[in-house]
Amino acid sequence: MSATRGVRLGITGATGALGTEVLAALDAARVPIAQLVAVAGERSLGAELEFQGNLVSVEPELPALHGLDLLINCAPAAVTPDIVRAALRAEVPCIDCSGAFAQRSEVPLAWAAAGERVAPAPLLAAPVDAALVWLPLLRALAPLGAPAHVRSTILEGASASGRAGIEALTGESLALFNSQEPDEDEAQGPPLAFDCRPNSGPAADGGRAREVALAAVLARALAPAPAISARWIQVPVFVGQVCALTISWERAVDAGEAALLLAKAPGVELWSADDEGPNLRAVAGRDVVVASRPEPDAASPGALFLWAAGDVLRLAAANAAALAAAWLPARTAH
Repeated sequence: MSATRGVRLGITGATGALGTEVLAALDAARVPIAQLVAVAGERSLGAELEFQGNLVSVEPELPALHGLDLLINCAPAAVTPDIVRAALRAEVPCIDCSGAFAQRSEVPLAWAAAGERVAPAPLLAAPVDAALVWLPLLRALAPLGAPAHVRSTILEGASASGRAGIEALTGESLALFNSQEPDEDEAQGPPLAFDCRPNSGPAADGGRAREVALAAVLARALAPAPAISARWIQVPVFVGQVCALTISWERAVDAGEAALLLAKAPGVELWSADDEGPNLRAVAGRDVVVASRPEPDAASPGALFLWAAGDVLRLAAANAAALAAAWLPARTAH
């Protein structure tokens, strides 16, 4: 695609669950794009995608990147280092949405929802996973003081495993509805349809892999950061996360004051229905975190309990689009 004005943008993982959401968010944000270079894996060989009224051919391998104004990486973390090295060699700045660099102190952590200025840098790392749900809440509650500890059980949809996870859940559900035994995919593990499974990652120093990664990102974004205890459970829904959060302070805090802070926070919506807390339907396709009204935790003086839900794919995509929109004018102003 081409035009007389606009930026030259590359996106890797373009046909994946996150990549398609990022393209939709860029379109909605009206980021002026003169050229789009879309890259995906071998499964997308010969594919085309529609963007801003044009059909764009999907490259199965990373092409030469020289001349691009920006690369947004939505490819899996395992292949991200090679992609980032290619971008840096070509002197093309990169926003990494894979999480591969989110824990690296030498790479700026960029979260548009924080309202902070996006400083130009060769590489920006975006928050991923539960950090996208937790950060707006913990930032909003900062006037109550720094929490000492956050405990959480996180229920997440099949999209945590990318487009392959969504497709696997679809196929498994159809098979079971037709009284057939679903195929077991070695990459995805046992069938998820009508079941649930722990999904916190392998054991690591300090907890499970995803718990350690979340703690590291929070430590970069919050000062001081709370200690965390978190476990993930994958459930048979397609997208989103619902978190049961217990946030503890060293002193007693007021639940009503906490509710007022959340109600005023950017990117946060207070759940107003009579139900105990938000469901995934309330956040699907939206770039907000919906939180229940905090309640005192009877078992932990100085702690508040709340439910929080977010469409993590949509939150990540909205952040990437906002970063691109803020960063590209400075890049192309000359």
